[in-house]
Amino acid sequence: MKENKSKLFFRSILFTLLVLCKLSYAQLKVSPISNANQLMNSLLGDTENLEVSNMTIKGGKKTFGLFKANLIYNTFFKEGVIMSTGIAEHAEGPNDDTKKSSKINFESDKDINVIADNKGCYDTSLFEFDLISATDEIEFKYCFASEEYPEYIFKNVNDVFIFLVTNTDTNTSKNIALLNGDPNTPITVDHINPEVNSEYYIANFNYNISTIETLLNNEKHFELAKSIQYDGFTTVLTAKTKVIPDVKYHFKLGISDVGDQLYDSAIFLEANSLKSTGTKPKLLDTINNLETEITLDFEIKFDTGSSKIIGAHSFSLLDAISKALLNKTEVNINIIGHTDVVGTNLDNKKLSLSRANAVRDYFIIKGISNSRINTNGMGEEQMKSSISKDNRRVEIVFSK
Repeated sequence: MKENKSKLFFRSILFTLLVLCKLSYAQLKVSPISNANQLMNSLLGDTENLEVSNMTIKGGKKTFGLFKANLIYNTFFKEGVIMSTGIAEHAEGPNDDTKKSSKINFESDKDINVIADNKGCYDTSLFEFDLISATDEIEFKYCFASEEYPEYIFKNVNDVFIFLVTNTDTNTSKNIALLNGDPNTPITVDHINPEVNSEYYIANFNYNISTIETLLNNEKHFELAKSIQYDGFTTVLTAKTKVIPDVKYHFKLGISDVGDQLYDSAIFLEANSLKSTGTKPKLLDTINNLETEITLDFEIKFDTGSSKIIGAHSFSLLDAISKALLNKTEVNINIIGHTDVVGTNLDNKKLSLSRANAVRDYFIIKGISNSRINTNGMGEEQMKSSISKDNRRVEIVFSK
């Protein structure tokens, strides 16, 4: 009996020392935010190729924060943004409460609820913004953490994170918060845990008297339990998606409690990791490296039987060409209009010239001198495809 009491006393002393150590060993610090711009200022790592606007947050400022961390033995972000279903500052360690919960609001979101199998979402936090990329791919790095680990996996509560990307031209959306891009594996408690996709899961030990010996014998476990409150994490994950250059996309990052308002979950987003990682359209490189002359065929769309330019993608292309021409003042262009076979040959000849002139007029509005532009109409003489819409087009000949 004396031996057990001595051992318990010794463990109590050790635990007291661990608690006191918190004052000098704090490894995660979360600071509050005042607006959505602060989040973007932390996340955006590419101001040359990415243009962002209309940043908003929903769910309460306390659910968002800016964090700094200095973990030595664990792989974790140095700094970034945290989004939580509870109070963001509660992410700070030690992990001394296995049931950390903060009832923030009854906010829900229909897109998150779809991923959650319509089980009901609460304490939802949303960060939304518009983005235009100069290249064809963007990405960012993150990890998911939750107090639901490991007791509440497969218990029909399954907290969830989404990153919804919407093409504002076509109004089509997709969730890119997926494990390895697999649409059947969203980022939720039930999809990444000790039993499923366990290689992407990291357990966090409890920070209390019963775990003292384990923690003292493993610096990695001690550091994590000492630094961060959540009971489990995913490894560092990367979300990426293909985009159409110069087209506006709407981005929605959201995290939500599912089924109830208990047990906080969070997303850590790495600072400066929102980047453009694709390639720029060949058009810009082609014009910039032009030696003599080249002809390019563009998907500039027109209404049937009309010279009216339609579609956000068409105007994005025209804007990209305009920028290149403004930078290369020695380059002249010949715009050649085409039509499908609907209508008479004479009418199509006139229509194709009208289309070429419509493109010319757009360039002039953008600051391109009329003296650098020539137009021509080929009508239906040079069919590109058996599909009618493919022939309602323009070619542009760039020359020095």
